[in-house]
Amino acid sequence: MKGKEHPVISLTNKLREIFLELGFDEIINPIIVDEKEIFLQYGKEASLILDRLFYIAGLDRAEVGLSSERKERIEEIVSGFEKWDELSKFLREYKEGEIPSDSFIEELTKRFDIEQKQAIRLVDEVFLELSNLSPIPYKKTLRSHMTSSWYLTLAHLCKTRSIPIMLFSIGPRFRREQRQDPSHLFESTSVSCVVVDDSFDLDKGKNLCSTIAKEAGFPDCCFKIKEITSNYYEEGTDTEVFIDNIEIANLGFYSKASLSNYEIKNKVFNLGFGVERMAGILKGEEDLRRLVFFQFYKPKFTDQEIAELVLPEKIPRYGSQISTFIFKKILEAKDKIGPTDVLCYEGRFLGKEVRVYVYNWDEGKPLISFAGLNKVWVYNGEIFGLPDEEKALKGTEKIYKEGINTGLVFLKLIVDGFISELEDAINKGEKSLDKKIKIAQRPSDVNLFIPQSVYEFITGENKRIVVGGPLFFGLNAEIE
Repeated sequence: MKGKEHPVISLTNKLREIFLELGFDEIINPIIVDEKEIFLQYGKEASLILDRLFYIAGLDRAEVGLSSERKERIEEIVSGFEKWDELSKFLREYKEGEIPSDSFIEELTKRFDIEQKQAIRLVDEVFLELSNLSPIPYKKTLRSHMTSSWYLTLAHLCKTRSIPIMLFSIGPRFRREQRQDPSHLFESTSVSCVVVDDSFDLDKGKNLCSTIAKEAGFPDCCFKIKEITSNYYEEGTDTEVFIDNIEIANLGFYSKASLSNYEIKNKVFNLGFGVERMAGILKGEEDLRRLVFFQFYKPKFTDQEIAELVLPEKIPRYGSQISTFIFKKILEAKDKIGPTDVLCYEGRFLGKEVRVYVYNWDEGKPLISFAGLNKVWVYNGEIFGLPDEEKALKGTEKIYKEGINTGLVFLKLIVDGFISELEDAINKGEKSLDKKIKIAQRPSDVNLFIPQSVYEFITGENKRIVVGGPLFFGLNAEIE
Protein backbone atom coordinates (compact mmCIF):
# COMPACT_ATOMS: atom_id res chain seq x y z
CA MET A 1 0.00 0.00 0.00
CA LYS A 2 1.33 3.42 -0.98
CA GLY A 3 2.23 5.74 1.88
CA LYS A 4 0.61 9.11 2.51
CA GLU A 5 2.36 12.27 1.33
CA HIS A 6 2.89 15.31 3.51
CA PRO A 7 0.83 18.16 1.98
CA VAL A 8 3.75 20.62 2.09
CA ILE A 9 6.20 18.22 0.44
CA SER A 10 3.57 17.19 -2.11
CA LEU A 11 2.93 20.79 -3.16
CA THR A 12 6.66 21.56 -3.14
CA ASN A 13 7.27 18.71 -5.56
CA LYS A 14 4.44 19.92 -7.78
CA LEU A 15 5.84 23.46 -7.86
CA ARG A 16 9.27 22.07 -8.67
CA GLU A 17 7.88 20.27 -11.73
CA ILE A 18 6.05 23.43 -12.83
CA PHE A 19 9.23 25.52 -12.75
CA LEU A 20 11.17 22.86 -14.64
CA GLU A 21 8.45 22.68 -17.32
CA LEU A 22 8.62 26.48 -17.66
CA GLY A 23 12.32 26.26 -18.47
CA PHE A 24 13.83 27.34 -15.13
CA ASP A 25 17.10 25.75 -14.03
CA GLU A 26 17.25 24.47 -10.46
CA ILE A 27 19.80 25.85 -8.02
CA ILE A 28 20.67 24.94 -4.43
CA ASN A 29 21.21 28.24 -2.64
CA PRO A 30 23.23 28.58 0.58
CA ILE A 31 21.24 28.42 3.81
CA ILE A 32 23.96 30.05 5.94
CA VAL A 33 24.52 33.70 5.07
CA ASP A 34 27.02 36.16 6.57
CA GLU A 35 25.34 39.16 8.19
CA LYS A 36 27.37 41.53 5.97
CA GLU A 37 25.22 40.39 3.03
CA ILE A 38 22.15 41.74 4.79
CA PHE A 39 23.74 45.20 4.95
CA LEU A 40 24.66 45.05 1.25
CA GLN A 41 21.10 44.07 0.32
CA TYR A 42 18.93 46.04 2.74
CA GLY A 43 21.05 49.11 3.42
CA LYS A 44 19.68 51.21 6.29
CA GLU A 45 16.88 48.70 6.84
CA ALA A 46 19.40 45.96 7.64
CA SER A 47 19.38 46.37 11.42
CA LEU A 48 15.62 45.76 11.49
CA ILE A 49 15.98 42.67 9.31
CA LEU A 50 18.78 41.30 11.49
CA ASP A 51 16.40 41.39 14.45
CA ARG A 52 14.35 38.68 12.69
CA LEU A 53 17.30 36.41 11.97
CA PHE A 54 18.64 33.40 13.78
CA TYR A 55 22.35 33.74 14.38
CA ILE A 56 24.57 30.67 14.39
CA ALA A 57 26.63 29.95 17.49
CA GLY A 58 29.22 27.33 18.38
CA LEU A 59 30.81 26.04 21.54
CA ASP A 60 34.25 27.45 22.18
CA ARG A 61 36.71 24.64 22.84
CA ALA A 62 38.10 25.23 26.29
CA GLU A 63 41.76 25.15 27.28
CA VAL A 64 42.13 22.12 29.57
CA GLY A 65 45.12 22.24 31.93
CA LEU A 66 46.67 19.46 34.02
CA SER A 67 47.06 20.69 37.59
CA SER A 68 48.52 18.44 40.30
CA GLU A 69 45.06 18.01 41.80
CA ARG A 70 43.67 17.01 38.40
CA LYS A 71 46.51 14.52 37.87
CA GLU A 72 45.70 12.85 41.18
CA ARG A 73 42.08 12.47 40.11
CA ILE A 74 43.12 10.98 36.76
CA GLU A 75 45.33 8.43 38.56
CA GLU A 76 42.36 7.43 40.72
CA ILE A 77 40.34 6.67 37.60
CA VAL A 78 43.19 5.21 35.49
CA SER A 79 45.56 3.46 37.86
CA GLY A 80 49.26 3.94 37.02
CA PHE A 81 48.68 6.62 34.37
CA GLU A 82 51.99 8.35 33.41
CA LYS A 83 51.57 9.75 29.88
CA TRP A 84 51.22 13.38 31.00
CA ASP A 85 53.06 15.04 28.10
CA GLU A 86 51.11 13.01 25.57
CA LEU A 87 47.83 13.85 27.35
CA SER A 88 48.69 17.60 27.27
CA LYS A 89 49.37 17.29 23.54
CA PHE A 90 46.09 15.43 23.04
CA LEU A 91 44.09 18.14 24.85
CA ARG A 92 45.85 20.85 22.83
CA GLU A 93 44.99 19.06 19.57
CA TYR A 94 41.35 19.00 20.65
CA LYS A 95 41.45 22.72 21.47
CA GLU A 96 42.85 23.49 18.01
CA GLY A 97 40.18 21.38 16.29
CA GLU A 98 42.43 18.58 15.12
CA ILE A 99 40.31 16.07 17.04
CA PRO A 100 36.56 16.17 16.23
CA SER A 101 34.26 16.50 19.25
CA ASP A 102 32.32 13.36 18.40
CA SER A 103 35.60 11.39 18.25
CA PHE A 104 37.01 12.63 21.56
CA ILE A 105 36.03 9.56 23.65
CA GLU A 106 37.08 7.11 20.95
CA GLU A 107 40.47 8.80 20.42
CA LEU A 108 41.07 9.00 24.17
CA THR A 109 40.51 5.27 24.62
CA LYS A 110 42.69 4.33 21.65
CA ARG A 111 45.62 6.65 22.28
CA PHE A 112 45.94 5.90 25.97
CA ASP A 113 44.73 2.29 25.92
CA ILE A 114 42.02 2.82 28.50
CA GLU A 115 38.46 1.53 28.78
CA GLN A 116 35.52 3.49 27.40
CA LYS A 117 33.93 3.83 30.85
CA GLN A 118 37.21 5.32 32.14
CA ALA A 119 37.28 7.83 29.29
CA ILE A 120 33.70 8.83 30.03
CA ARG A 121 34.55 9.33 33.71
CA LEU A 122 37.52 11.55 32.76
CA VAL A 123 35.23 13.81 30.74
CA ASP A 124 32.47 13.79 33.35
CA GLU A 125 34.59 14.10 36.51
CA VAL A 126 37.96 15.65 35.52
CA PHE A 127 37.75 17.61 32.25
CA LEU A 128 34.76 19.65 33.43
CA GLU A 129 35.55 22.43 30.95
CA LEU A 130 34.35 20.13 28.18
CA SER A 131 30.80 20.01 29.53
CA ASN A 132 30.50 23.50 31.04
CA LEU A 133 30.58 25.46 27.79
CA SER A 134 28.60 28.48 26.56
CA PRO A 135 27.70 29.15 22.91
CA ILE A 136 29.74 31.82 21.14
CA PRO A 137 27.77 33.58 18.36
CA TYR A 138 29.26 33.96 14.90
CA LYS A 139 28.52 36.59 12.26
CA LYS A 140 26.67 33.91 10.30
CA THR A 141 22.88 33.73 10.05
CA LEU A 142 20.24 31.33 8.80
CA ARG A 143 18.60 32.92 5.78
CA SER A 144 15.22 34.49 6.44
CA HIS A 145 14.59 35.19 2.73
CA MET A 146 15.77 33.23 -0.29
CA THR A 147 16.79 36.67 -1.60
CA SER A 148 19.74 36.69 0.79
CA SER A 149 21.21 33.80 -1.18
CA TRP A 150 20.12 34.89 -4.66
CA TYR A 151 22.47 37.88 -4.61
CA LEU A 152 25.42 35.59 -3.88
CA THR A 153 24.41 33.16 -6.63
CA LEU A 154 23.79 35.83 -9.26
CA ALA A 155 27.01 37.69 -8.46
CA HIS A 156 28.84 34.62 -9.80
CA LEU A 157 26.51 33.39 -12.54
CA CYS A 158 25.95 36.77 -14.20
CA LYS A 159 29.66 36.76 -15.01
CA THR A 160 29.70 33.27 -16.48
CA ARG A 161 26.27 32.77 -18.10
CA SER A 162 24.63 34.52 -21.00
CA ILE A 163 21.52 36.60 -20.40
CA PRO A 164 18.62 35.86 -19.94
CA ILE A 165 19.00 33.65 -16.86
CA MET A 166 16.05 31.78 -15.35
CA LEU A 167 16.67 30.01 -12.04
CA PHE A 168 14.61 28.61 -9.18
CA SER A 169 15.50 27.22 -5.77
CA ILE A 170 13.59 25.36 -3.07
CA GLY A 171 14.51 25.29 0.57
CA PRO A 172 13.82 26.38 4.14
CA ARG A 173 13.89 29.89 5.48
CA PHE A 174 14.11 30.78 9.17
CA ARG A 175 12.53 33.75 10.91
CA ARG A 176 12.79 34.63 14.58
CA GLU A 177 9.13 35.46 15.01
CA GLN A 178 7.93 36.68 18.38
CA ARG A 179 5.98 33.44 18.60
CA GLN A 180 4.70 30.62 16.46
CA ASP A 181 1.00 31.06 15.76
CA PRO A 182 -1.52 29.82 13.17
CA SER A 183 0.00 31.96 10.40
CA HIS A 184 3.68 32.21 11.42
CA LEU A 185 6.36 29.54 11.85
CA PHE A 186 10.04 29.76 12.73
CA GLU A 187 10.83 27.58 9.72
CA SER A 188 8.96 27.58 6.41
CA THR A 189 9.50 26.45 2.84
CA SER A 190 10.26 28.88 0.03
CA VAL A 191 9.98 28.15 -3.69
CA SER A 192 11.74 31.12 -5.22
CA CYS A 193 12.84 32.13 -8.70
CA VAL A 194 14.81 34.89 -10.42
CA VAL A 195 14.73 36.10 -14.02
CA VAL A 196 17.74 38.10 -15.20
CA ASP A 197 16.46 39.83 -18.33
CA ASP A 198 16.44 43.56 -19.17
CA SER A 199 13.28 43.12 -21.27
CA PHE A 200 11.30 41.51 -18.45
CA ASP A 201 8.69 43.80 -16.87
CA LEU A 202 6.26 43.69 -13.95
CA ASP A 203 3.31 42.57 -16.09
CA LYS A 204 5.32 39.60 -17.32
CA GLY A 205 6.17 38.84 -13.71
CA LYS A 206 2.51 38.89 -12.70
CA ASN A 207 1.62 36.63 -15.64
CA LEU A 208 4.37 34.22 -14.61
CA CYS A 209 3.03 34.16 -11.06
CA SER A 210 -0.55 33.58 -12.25
CA THR A 211 0.55 30.74 -14.53
CA ILE A 212 2.42 28.97 -11.74
CA ALA A 213 -0.43 29.48 -9.26
CA LYS A 214 -2.98 28.13 -11.74
CA GLU A 215 -0.89 25.03 -12.47
CA ALA A 216 -0.57 24.48 -8.70
CA GLY A 217 -4.35 24.51 -8.27
CA PHE A 218 -5.16 28.20 -7.70
CA PRO A 219 -7.11 29.63 -10.66
CA ASP A 220 -7.35 33.16 -9.28
CA CYS A 221 -4.84 35.31 -7.46
CA CYS A 222 -4.71 39.06 -6.93
CA PHE A 223 -1.80 41.47 -6.68
CA LYS A 224 -1.21 44.45 -4.42
CA ILE A 225 1.80 46.74 -4.63
CA LYS A 226 3.10 47.53 -1.16
CA GLU A 227 2.96 51.16 -0.11
CA ILE A 228 6.26 50.83 1.74
CA THR A 229 8.84 49.04 -0.44
CA SER A 230 11.53 46.79 1.03
CA ASN A 231 14.96 48.31 0.42
CA TYR A 232 16.11 45.43 -1.76
CA TYR A 233 13.22 46.01 -4.22
CA GLU A 234 12.89 48.82 -6.77
CA GLU A 235 10.35 51.46 -5.78
CA GLY A 236 6.87 50.57 -7.01
CA THR A 237 7.60 46.91 -7.78
CA ASP A 238 7.34 45.26 -4.35
CA THR A 239 4.11 43.29 -4.86
CA GLU A 240 2.19 40.95 -2.58
CA VAL A 241 0.20 38.07 -4.04
CA PHE A 242 -3.03 36.93 -2.40
CA ILE A 243 -5.36 33.96 -2.67
CA ASP A 244 -8.56 34.13 -0.63
CA ASN A 245 -7.13 37.14 1.24
CA ILE A 246 -4.10 35.09 2.32
CA GLU A 247 -0.67 36.28 1.19
CA ILE A 248 1.07 33.38 -0.57
CA ALA A 249 3.84 35.08 -2.56
CA ASN A 250 5.87 38.22 -3.08
CA LEU A 251 7.40 39.54 -6.29
CA GLY A 252 9.32 42.51 -7.61
CA PHE A 253 12.59 43.71 -9.11
CA TYR A 254 15.76 43.90 -7.04
CA SER A 255 16.89 47.49 -6.54
CA LYS A 256 19.71 48.82 -8.71
CA ALA A 257 21.50 50.01 -5.57
CA SER A 258 21.61 46.57 -3.97
CA LEU A 259 22.53 44.88 -7.26
CA SER A 260 25.41 47.31 -7.76
CA ASN A 261 26.90 46.12 -4.46
CA TYR A 262 27.37 42.76 -6.17
CA GLU A 263 28.38 44.22 -9.54
CA ILE A 264 25.19 42.88 -11.14
CA LYS A 265 24.30 45.18 -14.05
CA ASN A 266 21.14 43.57 -15.38
CA LYS A 267 17.53 43.77 -14.19
CA VAL A 268 16.60 40.95 -11.82
CA PHE A 269 12.99 39.89 -11.25
CA ASN A 270 12.26 37.82 -8.14
CA LEU A 271 9.20 35.75 -7.22
CA GLY A 272 8.89 33.67 -4.06
CA PHE A 273 6.04 31.42 -2.91
CA GLY A 274 5.29 30.42 0.70
CA VAL A 275 4.45 26.74 0.32
CA GLU A 276 2.89 26.22 3.75
CA ARG A 277 0.26 28.91 3.23
CA MET A 278 -0.59 27.55 -0.22
CA ALA A 279 -0.86 24.00 1.12
CA GLY A 280 -3.03 25.28 3.96
CA ILE A 281 -5.49 26.76 1.46
CA LEU A 282 -5.59 23.53 -0.55
CA LYS A 283 -6.18 21.45 2.60
CA GLY A 284 -8.60 23.90 4.19
CA GLU A 285 -6.31 24.21 7.22
CA GLU A 286 -5.96 27.68 8.74
CA ASP A 287 -3.39 26.71 11.39
CA LEU A 288 0.03 26.23 9.80
CA ARG A 289 1.32 24.53 12.94
CA ARG A 290 -1.29 21.81 12.61
CA LEU A 291 -0.67 21.53 8.86
CA VAL A 292 3.12 21.15 9.09
CA PHE A 293 3.56 19.42 12.44
CA PHE A 294 0.35 17.41 12.49
CA GLN A 295 2.06 14.68 14.52
CA PHE A 296 1.91 16.97 17.58
CA TYR A 297 -1.81 17.68 17.24
CA LYS A 298 -4.99 15.72 17.34
CA PRO A 299 -5.68 14.69 13.74
CA LYS A 300 -8.08 16.63 11.55
CA PHE A 301 -9.98 14.71 8.90
CA THR A 302 -11.59 15.56 5.59
CA ASP A 303 -14.96 14.04 4.74
CA GLN A 304 -13.24 11.68 2.30
CA GLU A 305 -10.82 10.51 4.98
CA ILE A 306 -13.65 9.91 7.45
CA ALA A 307 -15.59 7.98 4.80
CA GLU A 308 -12.58 5.73 4.22
CA LEU A 309 -12.03 5.11 7.93
CA VAL A 310 -15.53 4.09 9.05
CA LEU A 311 -15.86 0.32 8.62
CA PRO A 312 -17.81 -2.68 9.89
CA GLU A 313 -16.82 -3.35 13.49
CA LYS A 314 -17.04 -7.14 13.05
CA ILE A 315 -16.20 -8.75 9.72
CA PRO A 316 -16.70 -12.46 8.92
CA ARG A 317 -13.40 -14.29 8.58
CA TYR A 318 -14.82 -17.13 6.50
CA GLY A 319 -18.46 -16.32 5.87
CA SER A 320 -18.40 -13.13 3.80
CA GLN A 321 -20.11 -14.84 0.86
CA ILE A 322 -22.79 -16.29 3.15
CA SER A 323 -23.31 -12.82 4.64
CA THR A 324 -23.84 -11.35 1.18
CA PHE A 325 -26.23 -14.19 0.27
CA ILE A 326 -28.31 -13.63 3.43
CA PHE A 327 -28.38 -9.88 2.85
CA LYS A 328 -29.84 -10.40 -0.64
CA LYS A 329 -32.40 -12.90 0.67
CA ILE A 330 -33.57 -10.45 3.31
CA LEU A 331 -33.93 -7.71 0.70
CA GLU A 332 -36.18 -10.01 -1.32
CA ALA A 333 -38.44 -10.54 1.72
CA LYS A 334 -38.13 -7.05 3.29
CA ASP A 335 -41.79 -6.10 2.68
CA LYS A 336 -43.28 -9.27 4.18
CA ILE A 337 -45.63 -8.24 6.99
CA GLY A 338 -44.90 -9.38 10.52
CA PRO A 339 -44.97 -11.20 12.72
CA THR A 340 -42.98 -13.50 10.44
CA ASP A 341 -39.73 -15.33 9.97
CA VAL A 342 -37.87 -16.18 6.77
CA LEU A 343 -35.24 -18.86 6.18
CA CYS A 344 -32.34 -17.04 4.56
CA TYR A 345 -29.64 -19.69 4.52
CA GLU A 346 -29.40 -23.44 4.95
CA GLY A 347 -26.21 -25.42 4.44
CA ARG A 348 -22.84 -26.44 5.83
CA PHE A 349 -20.64 -23.81 7.40
CA LEU A 350 -17.39 -24.47 9.27
CA GLY A 351 -18.24 -28.19 9.38
CA LYS A 352 -21.74 -27.71 10.83
CA GLU A 353 -25.25 -27.73 9.40
CA VAL A 354 -26.55 -24.21 9.82
CA ARG A 355 -29.90 -22.53 9.25
CA VAL A 356 -30.21 -18.74 9.49
CA TYR A 357 -33.57 -16.98 9.86
CA VAL A 358 -34.58 -13.33 9.85
CA TYR A 359 -37.69 -12.57 11.87
CA ASN A 360 -39.99 -9.75 12.84
CA TRP A 361 -42.34 -9.78 15.87
CA ASP A 362 -43.96 -6.41 15.15
CA GLU A 363 -47.51 -7.10 13.99
CA GLY A 364 -48.62 -5.31 10.84
CA LYS A 365 -45.13 -3.96 10.15
CA PRO A 366 -42.82 -4.94 7.26
CA LEU A 367 -40.00 -7.38 7.98
CA ILE A 368 -37.38 -4.66 7.57
CA SER A 369 -38.19 -1.03 8.41
CA PHE A 370 -36.89 1.70 6.12
CA ALA A 371 -34.30 2.55 8.78
CA GLY A 372 -32.81 -0.90 8.29
CA LEU A 373 -31.82 0.15 4.79
CA ASN A 374 -30.23 3.40 5.91
CA LYS A 375 -26.84 4.16 4.39
CA VAL A 376 -23.91 5.77 6.17
CA TRP A 377 -23.10 9.26 4.86
CA VAL A 378 -20.35 11.74 5.75
CA TYR A 379 -20.89 15.47 5.35
CA ASN A 380 -19.09 18.50 6.79
CA GLY A 381 -17.22 16.42 9.35
CA GLU A 382 -20.36 14.61 10.56
CA ILE A 383 -21.63 11.05 10.14
CA PHE A 384 -25.26 10.28 9.35
CA GLY A 385 -27.40 7.22 8.78
CA LEU A 386 -29.93 8.17 6.11
CA PRO A 387 -32.57 6.40 4.00
CA ASP A 388 -32.62 6.47 0.21
CA GLU A 389 -32.94 9.98 -1.21
CA GLU A 390 -36.59 9.60 -2.17
CA LYS A 391 -37.32 9.14 1.54
CA ALA A 392 -35.05 12.00 2.57
CA LEU A 393 -35.88 13.83 5.76
CA LYS A 394 -36.36 17.57 5.64
CA GLY A 395 -33.10 19.46 6.07
CA THR A 396 -30.88 16.65 4.75
CA GLU A 397 -30.90 17.69 1.08
CA LYS A 398 -27.36 19.10 1.20
CA ILE A 399 -25.99 15.85 2.59
CA TYR A 400 -27.23 13.90 -0.43
CA LYS A 401 -25.97 16.57 -2.82
CA GLU A 402 -22.56 17.36 -1.31
CA GLY A 403 -21.86 14.52 1.14
CA ILE A 404 -20.09 11.19 0.64
CA ASN A 405 -22.04 7.94 0.55
CA THR A 406 -19.80 5.31 2.16
CA GLY A 407 -21.83 2.49 0.64
CA LEU A 408 -22.36 0.96 4.08
CA VAL A 409 -25.95 -0.18 4.73
CA PHE A 410 -27.30 -0.78 8.24
CA LEU A 411 -28.77 -4.17 7.28
CA LYS A 412 -25.56 -5.43 5.64
CA LEU A 413 -23.49 -4.20 8.59
CA ILE A 414 -25.78 -6.06 11.01
CA VAL A 415 -25.66 -9.26 8.95
CA ASP A 416 -21.85 -9.07 8.75
CA GLY A 417 -21.69 -8.72 12.53
CA PHE A 418 -24.09 -11.62 13.03
CA ILE A 419 -22.12 -13.98 10.75
CA SER A 420 -18.90 -13.00 12.57
CA GLU A 421 -20.58 -13.90 15.88
CA LEU A 422 -21.88 -17.11 14.30
CA GLU A 423 -18.33 -18.13 13.46
CA ASP A 424 -17.36 -17.67 17.11
CA ALA A 425 -20.45 -19.57 18.29
CA ILE A 426 -19.62 -22.56 16.06
CA ASN A 427 -16.01 -22.59 17.27
CA LYS A 428 -17.26 -22.60 20.88
CA GLY A 429 -19.59 -25.56 20.19
CA GLU A 430 -22.80 -23.60 20.77
CA LYS A 431 -26.09 -24.85 19.26
CA SER A 432 -27.80 -21.56 18.47
CA LEU A 433 -27.34 -17.83 18.18
CA ASP A 434 -30.01 -15.15 18.41
CA LYS A 435 -29.74 -11.39 17.93
CA LYS A 436 -32.76 -9.14 18.43
CA ILE A 437 -32.43 -5.49 17.40
CA LYS A 438 -35.03 -2.94 18.45
CA ILE A 439 -33.87 0.67 18.28
CA ALA A 440 -30.29 1.44 17.27
CA GLN A 441 -28.97 4.35 19.30
CA ARG A 442 -25.26 4.28 18.59
CA PRO A 443 -22.96 3.16 15.74
CA SER A 444 -22.00 -0.10 17.47
CA ASP A 445 -25.69 -1.12 17.49
CA VAL A 446 -25.48 -1.51 13.71
CA ASN A 447 -21.93 -2.93 13.75
CA LEU A 448 -20.35 0.33 12.59
CA PHE A 449 -16.80 1.06 13.75
CA ILE A 450 -15.59 4.67 14.05
CA PRO A 451 -11.88 4.95 14.97
CA GLN A 452 -11.22 6.72 18.25
CA SER A 453 -9.20 9.44 16.50
CA VAL A 454 -12.13 10.17 14.16
CA TYR A 455 -14.59 10.11 17.05
CA GLU A 456 -12.46 12.57 19.06
CA PHE A 457 -12.10 14.84 16.03
CA ILE A 458 -15.84 14.94 15.42
CA THR A 459 -16.79 15.54 19.04
CA GLY A 460 -13.92 18.01 19.50
CA GLU A 461 -15.29 20.07 16.62
CA ASN A 462 -18.80 19.94 18.18
CA LYS A 463 -20.01 17.90 15.22
CA ARG A 464 -22.56 15.09 15.25
CA ILE A 465 -22.68 11.33 14.77
CA VAL A 466 -26.30 10.50 14.00
CA VAL A 467 -26.40 6.78 13.33
CA GLY A 468 -29.49 4.98 14.56
CA GLY A 469 -33.20 4.45 14.15
CA PRO A 470 -36.03 1.91 14.69
CA LEU A 471 -35.17 -1.55 13.34
CA PHE A 472 -37.30 -4.15 15.16
CA PHE A 473 -36.09 -7.35 13.56
CA GLY A 474 -33.90 -10.23 14.60
CA LEU A 475 -31.52 -12.87 13.27
CA ASN A 476 -31.50 -16.44 14.51
CA ALA A 477 -29.17 -19.32 13.69
CA GLU A 478 -29.62 -23.03 14.42
CA ILE A 479 -26.41 -25.04 14.53
CA GLU A 480 -26.30 -28.85 14.23
